Amino acid sequence: MKSVRTSIVVVMLLLTSLALSQAGYANEYRLGVGDGLSISVWGHEELRTEIVVRPDGYITFPLVGEMWAVDKTPRQLGAELREALAEFVKNPQVTVIVSGFRTLQVQVLGEVEMPGNYQLMAGARLVDVLAYAGGQLSTANLRGVSITRYTLDEHGGEQAQLLQVDVQRFLETGHLADNPLIETGDVVFVPASGRATIFGEVRQPTSYDLGSGLDVLDLLALAGGALDSADLENVVVTTQVDGEPTEQVINVQNFMSGRGKPIRIEPNDVVFVPKKKQVMVLGAVRAPGLYTLHKETHLIDILAQAGGVLPSGDASAVAITRKGDDEVMLVNVEPGLKGQTGGENPRLVADDLIFVPEGYQNALVLGQVRSPGSYAVNEHTRLLDILARAGGATDRANDEFTLTRDGIATTFNLGALERLGLQNERVLPRDVIYIPEGDRRVLVLGEVRSPGYYQFRPGDRLLDVIGSAGGLTVNARQNEVSVSRQSPEGTEIIMVDFSELMTNRYLSQNIPLQGGDVIIVPTEDRGIIVMGEVVRPGYYNFRSGDGLLDAIMLAGGFTANANDEEVSLTRHSQDGTTIETIDFSLLMEDRFLASDKLLQGGDVIIVPRSERSVLVLGEVRSPGYYVFTKGQNFVELIARAGGFTANADARKVQVTTETSEGVQTEILNLDVMSDMNDNRPLKGGEVITVPRANNMVLVFGSVARSGAYALQPGGRLLDILAAAGGLQTNTGSENVVITRQSGDVEQIWEVNYANLMSAQSDHNLPLEGGDVLYVPSSRHQILVLGMVKSPGVYNLPAGARVLDALTMAGGPQERAALESVGIYRDGSLEGSEIVSMGKDKVLFTGDANENPLLQAGDIIYVPETSKPDWTKIFGFVGAISSFKSAILNIFGL
Repeated sequence: MKSVRTSIVVVMLLLTSLALSQAGYANEYRLGVGDGLSISVWGHEELRTEIVVRPDGYITFPLVGEMWAVDKTPRQLGAELREALAEFVKNPQVTVIVSGFRTLQVQVLGEVEMPGNYQLMAGARLVDVLAYAGGQLSTANLRGVSITRYTLDEHGGEQAQLLQVDVQRFLETGHLADNPLIETGDVVFVPASGRATIFGEVRQPTSYDLGSGLDVLDLLALAGGALDSADLENVVVTTQVDGEPTEQVINVQNFMSGRGKPIRIEPNDVVFVPKKKQVMVLGAVRAPGLYTLHKETHLIDILAQAGGVLPSGDASAVAITRKGDDEVMLVNVEPGLKGQTGGENPRLVADDLIFVPEGYQNALVLGQVRSPGSYAVNEHTRLLDILARAGGATDRANDEFTLTRDGIATTFNLGALERLGLQNERVLPRDVIYIPEGDRRVLVLGEVRSPGYYQFRPGDRLLDVIGSAGGLTVNARQNEVSVSRQSPEGTEIIMVDFSELMTNRYLSQNIPLQGGDVIIVPTEDRGIIVMGEVVRPGYYNFRSGDGLLDAIMLAGGFTANANDEEVSLTRHSQDGTTIETIDFSLLMEDRFLASDKLLQGGDVIIVPRSERSVLVLGEVRSPGYYVFTKGQNFVELIARAGGFTANADARKVQVTTETSEGVQTEILNLDVMSDMNDNRPLKGGEVITVPRANNMVLVFGSVARSGAYALQPGGRLLDILAAAGGLQTNTGSENVVITRQSGDVEQIWEVNYANLMSAQSDHNLPLEGGDVLYVPSSRHQILVLGMVKSPGVYNLPAGARVLDALTMAGGPQERAALESVGIYRDGSLEGSEIVSMGKDKVLFTGDANENPLLQAGDIIYVPETSKPDWTKIFGFVGAISSFKSAILNIFGL
């Protein structure tokens, strides 16, 4: 027996130890993906490992291999490693230390200040996440927070788990289960609490957010509390149950008195606080005032609550005015008050007005007067007198009222009585005058300064109530004001043109008002869209009388790139859409726009981008794009670009334009000092290139310093010869040959140096950039010109032929027309030869006849690929002697 007891004790100790062990594990840190671990085995330094838990939840350890680590405590992992290593290491002692805690990636959504992604340290709880997100909004429902968690199983599969948490309970009670630890990848969603609506007899009826939970008293407090007229004993709460509305009548007064627990308000609940059922008692009673009706309340009950009828009161003629009834009920309650049989004691309804008159020589005035009551009358008292003593009719008085005498009611017109004194009857004792509440209100809506309900007086007209509403706004559509009026036949709509009525209030359109009229002043569609090349494109409202110019000014005016000649106006009407083009440039010329139009709502104005742009390149001070105005010409645009630079060639300005036929290029002379100026108006799209001027002149031959020299503006022949140091000899027989290339034409002049020095006005020719000056030094030379690599003067060897001359000149250029080499000889153009060399081949392959012998003084010219016009090539302008004698003088033939 003893051994059995001992065994039981041992088992209990083991179970207790196991429970404590599990409890200890429950409070320990659990590993997750990204945790850094330092694992060591005592006595086996080679097994020390620094490792991070992999995304698949495993770690890899020497000898053991892969082992699942997620959701285990370090002690649990160490125990499992110890068990696995026992196969390889005797009695292993394994230590697992968390060397680096993982960072949690959490997404927070819903009703928080800053939804988004957050990084937290391991060990963070749900409330920490909400704090990072700025806390919950007032619309948050903390009782329904959800956490979507993705977990890995031991096979590497991913599973989703949804946790529902009542954070409000944690905040109120500290219940730790409602503030769980957060895992990486968690998605926290804070739902909206929903809204509930309260209306009726409360100070601020509207919808309110429920937050983390409200009861009916909380909702009533949010609404500013109940009005004095509220019936808190019969509050109606409407709740949706399975999609169907369910009403519940509750006694909030009991909740406010501490009797019972207030009911909880659910999302979308509707709470209605009704008005108390009251009657008003006036006149000859001890305590006039408002009294609450209960079920089956009669007149004598209310009179008793009011302290009873005064001795001066007339209980036989108590008047009851009932809402919605145009007649006054006269009741004799005197027998009932005296305990006698007979008389009347009617059941009262909410909003009844009870008046107990004074004595027998008074008349009773009730209803819509400023001081209803009982007034003494005599033989001179008439209707206007007693109404005046009652303060006159209120603004809410009906047009008609009744006088009840001996049970017979007579109807009178209040307007006719007050304005014209018609039917001003005598008033007798015990008469009851009742002015019911009339429908003397009209509703004014739309474009008036103060829309709303307005009371009108008898005889008021349409203009009067519009004036009461503050008048029309600037956006009112004055010609389409509508008046909706109810009649036995139905609804009648009257259209009124206020633009005419404002100038003449006596027009028939200024109709008299009737109760219930609804006056609508529509909004004038005064919105337009201005697009394109304006400073501030957008939507604008315009005023009555504004035109197109005003619209452009509203948009800030045209930009520099605007094409003001082709502004389009798109207008929609019943007949369709029309598009019209307006030329605003006329405004600059005429100072007014004859085609200006009044704006209409819905107009769309588009200002296109101007095509009047020109690109200016080359030798100007400010190259770039320029937008020109209508009528500007090339010279004016060059001036806008800063003018020509000092190196510009104004006579050879290149203009490139793109046309339907393709790209066209032309050369213009824009030198304003020239007689052949090509200045003309711009069209748009041109590319203007101002080339750099070639102001160099090449001088070689028998001069002191051969070379290239800059030609100054207006430079002449002697200026360049002086720059070259003059001639090497001065015998008087020297000649100067001037060669000029102008496009496809080459011109040659010869000037005798002696004539040049004796008659400079005739022979000192003006030079141009690119001219070539040659002063021959020998009579046994030839001149090679044209499409050769080194044109110039060469000594003529004995027996030299044409091909030898070309070789001395460096050979032909690529575009040389060797089939048309020209040789000038004997001073006669007619006698010149056209020699075909090699049949357009660079290397000569023909016979000797195609390579003739040269003579001293020959001029060899190699043209381009087209056959030259020798008359244009040799235009000897200003030659002193005939061409033949000039050549003979040069070469001494």
